[in-house]
Amino acid sequence: MHRVNFVWMVLCVTSLGQILCAQTTPANGTERVLIGILDDAREEMVNWKPGVAEHRLVRPAFEKTGAGWHKVKFGTIPARMKWTVAFDGKSLGEITSQTVLGLNGPVWWRPEYLTKAQAIVTPANAIPSVGVPSGKYAGLGEWDGPSKGRRPLVLVSKPFVSDPDGWKRISQVTDAIDSIVRAAFRRDFPNVARCKNEEIVQRNWKYPDSSLKLVTIYASNRDSFLIQTSLNAGDCGYVDDPNDPLSEPWFFVSNDGQARRIGSFLSLLDAGDYDNDGRSELIFILEQPEDTEGFVLYDAELRKQASLLWTYH
Repeated sequence: MHRVNFVWMVLCVTSLGQILCAQTTPANGTERVLIGILDDAREEMVNWKPGVAEHRLVRPAFEKTGAGWHKVKFGTIPARMKWTVAFDGKSLGEITSQTVLGLNGPVWWRPEYLTKAQAIVTPANAIPSVGVPSGKYAGLGEWDGPSKGRRPLVLVSKPFVSDPDGWKRISQVTDAIDSIVRAAFRRDFPNVARCKNEEIVQRNWKYPDSSLKLVTIYASNRDSFLIQTSLNAGDCGYVDDPNDPLSEPWFFVSNDGQARRIGSFLSLLDAGDYDNDGRSELIFILEQPEDTEGFVLYDAELRKQASLLWTYH
């Protein structure tokens, strides 16, 4: 064996060599990574058309560069993309998409519709799905309506799908975490009104603990929690303000016991280490009445990084 090659091999099995070898490839987090959403062509379901959209598409959403996460600029992505389909820390396979130029595609490809998108060239029977179409994924107000939607799935331009933080849904938390979340809710919403038939019947209501429920709970393997709350204050009418105590706000509880409100009108879509830096990002579906929907990316510390949103009016 050539002496230089032999020395390099020896170095690479030592601690010093590990450092030297690592320097031959870009450090984690500095390489461009794209995230897309495998979604139904919601644009087909105008006026809440019954059933499920015929087509599926790719909505390019976010990118990670050395400068961090941000919303992707559609014009900067390759015209043809190969994506890894991520779900629950695993790969469900790959799909390929491409940009449709001009007006060659269906009317819902045009820029004036919800988001810019790429067409899927993978055969329809080879595109992964999770679960069955449901009103839950059909958009605002359609949980019990005629439209149905497939669960959106996260797409990654690199094969980075693992969830090292191990986010899992659980049924309950300890009394200590319960108390932390309730205290954070009361801190963020010191003035609450109680209502009946959409009329306020009591201002500055000192609501009991029994009126505040922890309705959705996720825990990570780093002893942190993500918790959606719901306050029963009677029928107060239409809620579209994320700073309203009735907006079912989410709280992040870090492993040092600090709680912070992160937003409302959210549901967790998936968690994964999409930039391969050893920590999990989280992507949420946002459905904010009356007409704003989309996807929101949070980093591992549950701080919002970027959004891909659209409105129907």
